[in-house]
Amino acid sequence: MTPLFETMQGATPILIHIPHAGRLIPAGFDRTRLADPDAFDRACELTRDRHADTLGMETAQSLDATIMLNHASRMWCDPERYPDDREEMNRAGMGAIPIRDIDGHPLYQPGQSPGMRERGRRFRLLYTPWHQLLDAQCGLMLDTFGQCTLLDIHTYPKTPHPYEPHSDEPRPQAIIGHNGDPAGRALASRLASLLLGRGLTIGINTAYKGSMTPDTIHDTRLASIMVETRWDTAADPDARRMITDAIRRLMEARI
Repeated sequence: MTPLFETMQGATPILIHIPHAGRLIPAGFDRTRLADPDAFDRACELTRDRHADTLGMETAQSLDATIMLNHASRMWCDPERYPDDREEMNRAGMGAIPIRDIDGHPLYQPGQSPGMRERGRRFRLLYTPWHQLLDAQCGLMLDTFGQCTLLDIHTYPKTPHPYEPHSDEPRPQAIIGHNGDPAGRALASRLASLLLGRGLTIGINTAYKGSMTPDTIHDTRLASIMVETRWDTAADPDARRMITDAIRRLMEARI
């Protein structure tokens, strides 16, 4: 039985965070409540970060990094969405527990959307333990190594989905996100330079912005950047090698 998520432990202060590559819908999900099962399946596939798991694994192997890999579909529960007013995707019905498909149509029949009890169950199964693990892994690295770098790995299509809030912004081969802190900004700038030097087109905080960080850790020794790679680029083994090599060089200089 496939777990909802798993961790593969490395030996360096680097955490590869892959929250959106999964396809798994947990047992017990009642498809008869869906407004359009085909639209749900389509949303599961089109919102999945294609090749992110492959890119993340290859990057982790080159760095002996720790991996957090989510196997669950984000259309069942998205562990990287805030459950409160900080989350802009709540307005599109694509928050931690999505209730709309990529075209903005209701996922569930009238009166059948997940209520508080079901939302709580999904949080207990995935969202809460995922964040507890993220906090624990980052805290362990800070305690053990005196530093931690979180690499938030995602991929995206050439054409934006209808629900995307920044669909008018550039979609180069890769986008590096940071949260505006000095460490994240410096890492993002350096990685962008390394990737540009390999002939890739790059953006920083364009169509996708920011990077995941633990809610409970506020420590300047922790740096986080998001590495978003366009689907066609992530599917190319040569391009993945370029990205992996650039990240390896970036991390070697930091460690």
